[in-house]
Amino acid sequence: MKHINVLIREDSPGIPNERRNERWAGVDRGVYLLLKEGIVPDFTYGDFDSVDEAEWAFIKRHMEVAPVPSRKDDTDLEMCLKDLVGRGYQSIDVYGAIGGRLDHTLGNIFLLMHGDFRDTDITLIDAQNIMRRLDAGTHHVEKVEPLKYVSFIPFVEGTSLTLEGFEYNLEKQLLNLGATLTISNEFLDTRATVHTDEPIIMIQSRDE
Repeated sequence: MKHINVLIREDSPGIPNERRNERWAGVDRGVYLLLKEGIVPDFTYGDFDSVDEAEWAFIKRHMEVAPVPSRKDDTDLEMCLKDLVGRGYQSIDVYGAIGGRLDHTLGNIFLLMHGDFRDTDITLIDAQNIMRRLDAGTHHVEKVEPLKYVSFIPFVEGTSLTLEGFEYNLEKQLLNLGATLTISNEFLDTRATVHTDEPIIMIQSRDE
């Protein structure tokens, strides 16, 4: 599976050591952060409105970049993901997409449900959370240490959810939008099974 990592901003667990030699893309300030770590991104995106004059000069000393206009229809991350999917990447881990401005955070989470990314495994990662979309069907999911909790967020009213191998199992439970029934569950072991008849977001998380 063709994989790449994306860095947006500092609000992340940092660049994992085991990922340093993998391929990276930088979005806006993420380009500066990657270069500061000695990583030259394969692709860059954004209008770079989140870097100051000194940081912009640093970027230009290390690589050529072409900022996009600040007035545009897509967010920088959506533009990035569309391009990477178009380049054939099937697995994309995004760091720094959660936290900060609430409108950006919600927009980034909703990108997981974007129709153009239906065949792409996109994961949003920060120090406390890992979230990804589960499409309709049966999924054998694994617990990510040291994350204790697992939650499921429906985006379609009446989604039918079956959970096996969790502290609180469900059998074809119909979920209402806005209800909190499927928040803060836990794995009984390292693996469990999820069946959903509609796309749903799975979040593994921990307390600070």
